[in-house]
Amino acid sequence: MKLTEQNAKSVIIDASQEKAVFVYFYMEGAECEAATKALTSAISDDNQYVSLVMANVQEPVANAIAMQLGVRGVPAVFVFQKGRPAAALEGDDIVSRLQETLNKFMPSQTELLLRDALAEEAQGNLSEALTKAASAYKLDSSNLQAKLILARLYIKDKNLVKAHELLDNPGREEQNSQEYKDLVSSLSLADQAAESPALKELQKKHADNPDDPEITKSLAAALVDCGKKGEALEMLFSILKSDLSNSDLKKTFIDILNTMAGDPLQGEYRRKLYTLMY
Repeated sequence: MKLTEQNAKSVIIDASQEKAVFVYFYMEGAECEAATKALTSAISDDNQYVSLVMANVQEPVANAIAMQLGVRGVPAVFVFQKGRPAAALEGDDIVSRLQETLNKFMPSQTELLLRDALAEEAQGNLSEALTKAASAYKLDSSNLQAKLILARLYIKDKNLVKAHELLDNPGREEQNSQEYKDLVSSLSLADQAAESPALKELQKKHADNPDDPEITKSLAAALVDCGKKGEALEMLFSILKSDLSNSDLKKTFIDILNTMAGDPLQGEYRRKLYTLMY
C-alpha cells in the first residue's frame, strides 16, 4: 500500500492496532532496488499477519514522517505495532535480516498448524485436527501448547495409548500447568471407562471362542470405542494372516485404519496388509 497524506494515520497507526505494519522508506533508484524487491516479495497485500506501507521520501508526507522518526537515509524500515515503532532495519540489513524480523511479528509454522488444528476440530473434523496437531508437535516438540493440544485430541479420539505417551513423565513446566492437570484427570477417567465390564466380557468370549468372526468383530469395535485401536488391529491381523479370505474381518480392519490419519500405526498396518495381499 502506498502512503499518502490522506491515509497516513489509518494505514500506520490504526492498522498497527490489529497487525504489525512495515513502513518502508525508499526512493526510486538503484540503492533501494534490492530492499524493495525483498519486501514486496515477502509481504503480499493479502498477508493476514503483517502489512507493508510504501513510503517514498521524495513525497512530502513520507519525508515528514521519516524526519520525525529520525531516518538517516534510505532504504529504511520501521515496524509499527499498537501505534508505536517496535523494530527498525536500514541499508543492507533490510535484505539480510528481513526474515528474522518477520518471524518476530508472524506466527510460526507450528502456531499456524495449531490454529488449523483447532479450526478443524471446531468444524467436527477430528481426524484432520489430529493430523495438523501431530505435524505441529513434530515441528516443535518443545512447544508445550502443541503437546497439550495433541494430547487432548488423542483423548477425544480415544487414542489413550498415544495420550499416555505425551502426558506420562511430565517436566516441571507441565506439572505446574492447570491445563496439564486437567488433561491427566480426563485421561484417568477415559482409562476407567476403557476397562468396562462389557469389554471384559467380550474379551472372555473371544478367549473362549477365538475363531468366532462375530465375537471378533464385536470385540474389535469395543476396543476401538475405548481407544485401543492398536490392540484391535493386532487381533484382526493375527486372524487375517491365517485367513485373508474373511472379507468381513478385512473390511473391519480397513475401516479402523481409515480412522487413523496421522497415526504411525496406520502406515505400519497398511504395509502389513498389502504384504499379505500382494
